[in-house]
Amino acid sequence: MTKQPLRIDVHQFGVAGQHVDAIAAAIQRGLPEFAPALCAHDGTLVLAGSGPSLPAFIDDLRAERARGRPILAVKGAHDLLCEHELEPDLFVSVEPRDRRHNLTRKNGRTIYLLASRVAPEVFDHLQECRVMLWHSYGKPEEVKAVSAKARYAIGGGSTSGLRAINIGYMMGFRRFILYGYDSCNGPGGIKRFDGSQTGITTDVICGDRTFTCNMAMAAQANEFQTCTYGLMSDIHIEAKGDGLIAAILAERKRLGLPV
Repeated sequence: MTKQPLRIDVHQFGVAGQHVDAIAAAIQRGLPEFAPALCAHDGTLVLAGSGPSLPAFIDDLRAERARGRPILAVKGAHDLLCEHELEPDLFVSVEPRDRRHNLTRKNGRTIYLLASRVAPEVFDHLQECRVMLWHSYGKPEEVKAVSAKARYAIGGGSTSGLRAINIGYMMGFRRFILYGYDSCNGPGGIKRFDGSQTGITTDVICGDRTFTCNMAMAAQANEFQTCTYGLMSDIHIEAKGDGLIAAILAERKRLGLPV
């Protein structure tokens, strides 16, 4: 004789409309909402990109750390910060090409947040470090591969710099301070602080200013507002320096849009 499990029909208390009203009312209370984080913080994440202006802000980054704010590095900003004894708390990459040259100063402090699409050579290079995996929303084939493993894919733009903001938001950050997020060439066509030059360029106009960008910079600037304020309306972003992203934020402020 086989025992059968009980069949019990359970209904939640109340009706759906009551639940919706309760949710809306709870949100209106302005209470802090649950969000996971990998490090202690005051709600502000400092991001360091590899734009030409980054070296000018080393002292500012030291001050940010002294305030207890975590620093997230993108691309070559990692090694530059390490050279100045400012090992970043976090590093983000969505880059599928082998970029081990950006990580010659791998260390035990940094948590390396690598998208699953990152080159295997980079994973091997960092195998003794603190690596955490995430999944990038991308082409349909990539999304299918991620979904097949019942994993969540994080979207947010075509660059590691933009994805880093989305990842920060998911960790609970709502204020972002950007250093080296120029998204444009510096004097003499320099595209990064290391003096590397840009190949094919295009002009991008913001307000009454014109910036020279390579295709990746132009795409990042084009996607910036949609991938930030368009998805996360409660964030505040500040960009240091005189680059294109800073100009976009200044123009938004002039137009009365949230920054």
